[in-house]
Amino acid sequence: MTESTPRVVVVTGAASGIGYATAELFRDEGAIVFGLDIAPTVPDGVTYVECNVSERGSVDAAIELCAQHGRIDVLANVAGIVQFGRFEQIEDAEWDRVHAVDLKGPFMLMQAALPHLKACKGNIVNVSSVAGNVSQPYSLAYAAAKGGLTMMTKSLALELTPVGVRVNAICPGTVDTPLVTAVANNFPTDLDPRLADRLMGFLPGPSITPAEIGSAIVYLASPAARMITGAVLAFDAGMS
Repeated sequence: MTESTPRVVVVTGAASGIGYATAELFRDEGAIVFGLDIAPTVPDGVTYVECNVSERGSVDAAIELCAQHGRIDVLANVAGIVQFGRFEQIEDAEWDRVHAVDLKGPFMLMQAALPHLKACKGNIVNVSSVAGNVSQPYSLAYAAAKGGLTMMTKSLALELTPVGVRVNAICPGTVDTPLVTAVANNFPTDLDPRLADRLMGFLPGPSITPAEIGSAIVYLASPAARMITGAVLAFDAGMS
């Protein structure tokens, strides 16, 4: 890639929240940005690609389209869903859905994009969560998926170091997104108040903006971070 050649960036979950802000930031720095989502509300100047990250066929087709310029320089796995409730109330379908989007989705996207990332020595940034780093009650399926994503990031970073592909993760705390707002407005009322202090990562309070997380993603994906791989950046105001 020369200085005049724009990077090709793939951002999942680009229709809202962190993904939307991240796509905007990459666009503004001159990248060719593909925004993957099930909804078409990606930022202006970003190419929308319909993709259900939990389905292999959809992922493979989306990545093939994104590689039309002959390269993928950055894959930002931002898409995610949350789960709250008592452990004994988690049904198989809910467990499977959370893991399909939050863990298997990034796995399939990284597999599909890897040949293109290898070709241009690109990099991957995964959005995990503070819930994957520290104990979080009433969110077991989500915490397990995000913890898995964090360890998958570290493992893959080591494996891909010899081929020059970097892999890093960001673990946000409370981010001011529609997803977090929806969770806060529909939070279960039958939970133990003695655990309230351990729930603050996902309840209203001092919030991080999506653009702040997006800026960290852009940095980790930039040449300025060329020596950073296998890093897990806690972006949580000290929660962890």
